[in-house]
Parts: sequence; C-alpha cells; structure tokens
Amino acid sequence: MSRARTVLFLFTHNSNMVVTFRDASEADLPAILDIYNEQILHGTATFHTEPQTLAQRADAGSTRTVGWCNLWHYKERPAYDATAELSSYVHESLRGKGILEETRKHGERFHVVIASVTTENERTMKFWAEHGFELRGTVKEMGRKFGR
Repeated sequence: MSRARTVLFLFTHNSNMVVTFRDASEADLPAILDIYNEQILHGTATFHTEPQTLAQRADAGSTRTVGWCNLWHYKERPAYDATAELSSYVHESLRGKGILEETRKHGERFHVVIASVTTENERTMKFWAEHGFELRGTVKEMGRKFGR
C-alpha cells in the first residue's frame, strides 16, 4: 500500500476578502485549470509548457475559486513522513493579498516543508524568507521555459 498522500486544498474568497480553505471537488476543476493554465502561459511557477485540459487534470454562489495548493508527503518511505512538498497557485488578480500565508499554515504540521521556487519569482522567495524558511540549495537550469 502506498504511503504517499496528496491533499488538494481549494481556497475561495467572498466580497469581504475572507479566505477559506476546503477540500477541492471535481466541480472545482475548471477554476483550478484556469489558474494553473495562466501560470503555464505566463509564468515559471510550473514547467508545463502547454495548457492542460480537464481530462489531464482530473486526477489531480457568493464565493469563487481563487487558487489551489498541493501538499503531499515528499517520498513514500516512512522516514520521510515529517517532510512535505508544497505548491500553490493564486489567481493573478489576488497575488500579494496574503493568500500564500494561509497556504503556508497548512504545512505547519510537518517538520520540513519543501517549496521549489524559481529564482525569478522574487515575491514568493521573499515571502518564504520572511517566514523563516531558508534557501537550502539551487538547482541551476533545471527547467527551461520562454527561452530562458
């Protein structure tokens, strides 16, 4: 039996900018896909290079979906149970509004949280540094996108 677990959280907000987290459902996939595809086409938070379809991502009212995050055990072996990897994506209109702080809190139950961030994503690099995370290494030229 596999020990690896993936938890997909969805965050929504209402007109008062109250952010709530809940488990994502299949009905959320179109909004998740829109946010992710925007990053594929215009950013380097992911190294997918072609927009994804609902079929490709299916495995993975007063509120609207404004982002999503994955939090999963780093590896399947029991010795890694205290280590998680976190990735999050926020709708472009709400970046810099504190949503990443709420995402970070979900990783607090782990001893180590790994977040792979491209060095050109200065806002996110600064955020993690301000919250006590340390840069533990740089993997140079690991992925190429937009000719760089």
